[in-house]
Order: sequence, then structure tokens, then C-alpha cells
Amino acid sequence: MGEWQRYVDDNLIGSGKVNRAAIVGLDGGILAASEGYKISAAEQSQLSKECRAVFSGGEDQVGGLVLAGNKFLTSGSDERSLFLKTTHSINYDPRHAGAIVVQTKQCIIVAEYDAPLQMAESIPVVESLADELINAGY
Repeated sequence: MGEWQRYVDDNLIGSGKVNRAAIVGLDGGILAASEGYKISAAEQSQLSKECRAVFSGGEDQVGGLVLAGNKFLTSGSDERSLFLKTTHSINYDPRHAGAIVVQTKQCIIVAEYDAPLQMAESIPVVESLADELINAGY
């Protein structure tokens, strides 16, 4: 888990453009996560299912996801990334601005950012890590 944790701590959280993050195996299971960030088993399962559907060409985009108890609505997607914005739900926290979900060959990167950060600031950080993992065979 050490190498995966370094990716979360150094590449994502260390960038200053991501506030909470996790790397999840394609079939579930947390490979690494920032301190206190807990994506439940049910959320991991749904995340894996939705990513398979979207990134296999089966759907254009999902309606949304729940990550660590916070509901996010899909604001867009491309061939490998989902872009999510928070919604007012029971666990709504106004600091939570959105999330980016990127799939690689073996894992799913989940990165949340808080206001005043903007999605455009976080996307390059998350996709750069995805490129690094893909180039390393992950």
C-alpha cells in the first residue's frame, strides 16, 4: 500500500488542488486514501459499476455518485473522466465543490476538491496521475 499511498499524498493532496482522494481497485477495495476519507463498500461497488458502464462506451454519463457519504451529480464526462458537482443532500457540506473520477487499466482515482478551488484547477492534477499510472502499466 505504500506506493499507492504516496500517489495520493504526494501527487494529489500534495498538489494543493485536491482536498480528499482515494485510489480504488477496479473491482472495489481501497488501495490508498487520504486521511479520514472513507468510501464505503457499497459506494465502491457503485463506483466500479458506473465506471465500467461509462468508460466501456455503454453510457454517456451517470446521473451521479455518492462518495464518502456525499452525493455528487455528474456535470460531464469524456473518454476517461467523470466530472461531478455536489448536490444539497442530507450530508451536504458547502465546502465540497466537486469531484473528478478517472479510470486507469487497474484502478479508479477519486479526487474531491473544496471551494474556492475550481474543477479546472483539479482536472490536470488528477489526469496527470492517471497518465503516470497508465504509463507504468496500472
